[in-house]
Amino acid sequence: MSKDKITIILDDRKFTWLESELVLFRNMWEQGKSVTLMAKRFKCKEIDIAMLVLDQAERKLIKSRPLGVKGGLV
Repeated sequence: MSKDKITIILDDRKFTWLESELVLFRNMWEQGKSVTLMAKRFKCKEIDIAMLVLDQAERKLIKSRPLGVKGGLV
């Protein structure tokens, strides 16, 4: 039997969000703010915002936008 090494992924990601942060995120999303700007605002990495986008879209709390996931407005 081989001893396969186990790798835990995303163990240092932000998985908890305050309701006030979610409201602000959704407002920023609707305004077309960039993922980069949102990451700076929430003091996290862009991948954390990307995961939040997936979550909020799956829950149908945000819609697709003209500038896409990355956004473009500063």
